[in-house]
This record gives sequence, structure tokens and C-alpha cells, in this order.
Amino acid sequence: MDTTMALPELMYLSPTTREKAVMIAQDLLRAGNISPKEAISKAVLIAKNWAVKNVNRRVWKKLKSNDKESI
Repeated sequence: MDTTMALPELMYLSPTTREKAVMIAQDLLRAGNISPKEAISKAVLIAKNWAVKNVNRRVWKKLKSNDKESI
């Protein structure tokens, strides 16, 4: 499903985050009585939060490994 042309909100996300947002939006549409626009908006927010947590976790692990190497 190529949604990047139809949904400008998704164009500004990284490919991984965009894929996650599309999957979440599809799940929201299947699960509940929600409009496609609301589903995309909610999915973009959820995917952005997921990406931030994922990056923070990677940074924390990298800092921790650098700390162990310096000891």
C-alpha cells in the first residue's frame, strides 16, 4: 500500500516509522469505529512515540557499552 502520496503526514517519517504507522492505522481501522483520518493521526503519534523510545533505548545501550569499554 503506497500511502505516502495520499497522506502528507507520513512523508516526514522515516521508512521504519512510516511502516509502523501504516500497520497501526490498519489495525485501528479494523478494530474500531474510527475514521481513516483519525486513524492516521493517532497512528502517526503512536509510531513517533515508538520511534523516540526505540532511539533512546539504542542511545542508552551505546553509552553503556562505551562506559564499559573505558573502564
